[in-house]
Amino acid sequence: MEFSKKKLLSLIESNVNEMAMDYDSPDRPHSDITGKLASGDTPLQKVPLPKTGREEGQPSQNFQELLASERYRQVVSKVRQYTGQNTPMNADRGIGPLTQMMMSAHNRIVQTERAHREQLEQLAIELVMKEMGIPEGSFQWDVKIVGVGEINTDNFNREQQGEPQIPQVNIEVEEDLMTDLEQLNLEKAKRRLMNAMIQGASKKGHYMYHLVPEKIEEITGSQTLLNDYGILMSVNDSLYWQLGDEMMQMMMGSPSGHGGNEEVDTQTDPPTIKVRAVNFPICVHECIKGVMEIFAVHGQPEDEELNQAVSDSEDTLEKEMWDLRLGPSIWDRIRQQMPEDILTDESKVEIQNYLLMAIFQLPAKKFLVLCKEVISGGDNGKRLLSELTNNIVKKLNDEEIDNLFNSDLDELTDGTDNDELKDFISGIPGISLSNDDDEGDDDDDLFRELGLDRPTK
Repeated sequence: MEFSKKKLLSLIESNVNEMAMDYDSPDRPHSDITGKLASGDTPLQKVPLPKTGREEGQPSQNFQELLASERYRQVVSKVRQYTGQNTPMNADRGIGPLTQMMMSAHNRIVQTERAHREQLEQLAIELVMKEMGIPEGSFQWDVKIVGVGEINTDNFNREQQGEPQIPQVNIEVEEDLMTDLEQLNLEKAKRRLMNAMIQGASKKGHYMYHLVPEKIEEITGSQTLLNDYGILMSVNDSLYWQLGDEMMQMMMGSPSGHGGNEEVDTQTDPPTIKVRAVNFPICVHECIKGVMEIFAVHGQPEDEELNQAVSDSEDTLEKEMWDLRLGPSIWDRIRQQMPEDILTDESKVEIQNYLLMAIFQLPAKKFLVLCKEVISGGDNGKRLLSELTNNIVKKLNDEEIDNLFNSDLDELTDGTDNDELKDFISGIPGISLSNDDDEGDDDDDLFRELGLDRPTK
């Protein structure tokens, strides 16, 4: 069968319109990624995300695809901004020249930074502390910019191949086993979303060099380094979308393909953040990630065995790829719901940290319910974060707490120790959630159980 040019263009346009991700350019991610997003077959599948209202019909779109659309537009825009290249990227086609540009920029960065690493390391620490409102003396820092291939990958947690063997159990302990499994799945969902938030927050570090251009030029003497940073980081971000999972796993798992890592030691006083990175932007990224990891400690299960099981399942290199893809959009949505003054007023920036820690320390169900409301972008989420912030500020003023990391956060939010939150989360695989007969009271319960007053309409 032969097609006319007009018919062919019509078919292409129809296919584009039916795609579940929204595009504003001819660039397209790898089919491996779009296929997994369409089916929901990603690590975020276990997290109860909001509905888009487009789950049925043509074109349909689930919330992961909505997040992906938001993030992919940002990634493509950055590539165009820093490289000046407009050749369409379609999966791994069209990225060859961009990859060459990225490697050339990387080589120039290494050459320029080599003699100034110590000063750039200190600048990264100072920048993160200032932008995140971290008080002096809150952490110990062990931060180094190192050569390519010097990143230790021995402690990277990889996915276990094959299905775990489930032992036979006596019927007497079956009920307890199901209760334990439900809690484990809840904690896995919580950790998955926390990890996405952490990666989303730290991704902004890739471009925070724009906040200190004069200092970077003063340290290095280079007037072109910032542009090379932009080329390197924007093209690197695009690879997470243009390459399939198998290729990305190979790259991320090799020492030469990994740009940085971080570890936190909460047993020291104060806690220690250890960072190794191959350049300044990744160094900033890993420093932010380290701070967020310490915040997230407040959200880990107290039961060590449970915490280890959750970590083994969720803190893996393979799942990190999806945190890096979708985490920035999730974090953007959370930031958009925060009170504006704690985002823009330098004297109140530290309140963000208290807010995050208070959210992280919520029990798993409450955490998931709250985040679902916030990520949806609705008024309820904005009101919830505003009320939580007001409660935190009041507690801080009443108790005159002057150091985030020396304070007792258990009572920062009224009512968060009440475990009787109504189960109106839906869609968590493997979790049995009860339903009340009274419909329409979900929002009231949400506000009450979080210790907040329901705003009058």
